[in-house]
Amino acid sequence: MNLTRESIRAFDAVADPCGVLSLYGDGQGAGHRRRDITERARAIRRRLGRVEAGLRDAGAAAVANQYRRWLPRIEIELDRLARATSPGAAVFLPLSTGEPIPLKLPMPVGEHARVEPTGHVMPLVAAYDEGRPAGVVVASRADVHVLEWRQGGIDEQLELPLPCRAHGSERHPPRPGRALRSGVGRGYRIDAVAEGLRWAARQRGWRRMVIAGDPRLRVAVLCGLPLGADLEVRTLATGLEDVARAALAAEVAAELDAAQRLYEWRLVERVLDAALCDQSATLGVDAVVAELERGGVEHLILDPALLGSNAPPPHPSEAERLVELALATGAEITPLEGTGARLADAEGVAALLR
Repeated sequence: MNLTRESIRAFDAVADPCGVLSLYGDGQGAGHRRRDITERARAIRRRLGRVEAGLRDAGAAAVANQYRRWLPRIEIELDRLARATSPGAAVFLPLSTGEPIPLKLPMPVGEHARVEPTGHVMPLVAAYDEGRPAGVVVASRADVHVLEWRQGGIDEQLELPLPCRAHGSERHPPRPGRALRSGVGRGYRIDAVAEGLRWAARQRGWRRMVIAGDPRLRVAVLCGLPLGADLEVRTLATGLEDVARAALAAEVAAELDAAQRLYEWRLVERVLDAALCDQSATLGVDAVVAELERGGVEHLILDPALLGSNAPPPHPSEAERLVELALATGAEITPLEGTGARLADAEGVAALLR
């Protein structure tokens, strides 16, 4: 299933008085993270072992009894996760009923196991953020094809009304999808295509764009962006015009990942500057929670590695509590991956305010 904020909120709403066991794992379709079934099962079981130890240490007898009651079913679900053919998979198991809710995911999610009062959704939030739509531009000598990458795959090819000018006067835009001719080595005008790509980025909400085949387009796109625009543009020197969509998604994956890391780095810089200069951002768990509770957060930024997830079951982790508040108030959420070191002094959490 494709992840949406609504679907994530629905799984967060899966509640149980004894707690909900949430299990996550990567399947055979996880690309570079592919491992055999035994190894994937072992990785999930290690996380499950921590849950069992946490239940013992927390003295949560009623929860522990229900957990033990469903151990045979949990083993079945663990094996199913390990054999998943989708890039990611999850299962939510309310401990009162033992009725599993399985989920196939379009993005890798890693291995996780938690018992909390509701479904543990931090891995879904992270996968949703990593899988946000991005532009993929394939330039040949004749024309430019614009596609959209979404949640691990090429979702669709776009037909854009690309504007162009001739001899200093305005011409009507060409029909959607028609190539722009320049007669200067390639079959399109760089300035007109760049303007069309900026329009697409605004309309589609792209944070990232990968351009393959014509590196001149990157400079042209960036030169026309307003100062502080949230669009990272990367290039591939090799042409990809004859590559099938599935293979194309794999070819651009590394550049999209690099663009996401750069976007996150710039976002941290922005929130730190805002907190220092005009107080349009706030730092630290208590301050961010207070703003979330009053509905004042526009964008929550958190580093799950710094916040940790060591709350004893069945209590939610600090990161999960922040995410639940953000989902309830409509705030955007960006979990950082390896780029949140500068938030260490802010307990790993910050927020841009409305």
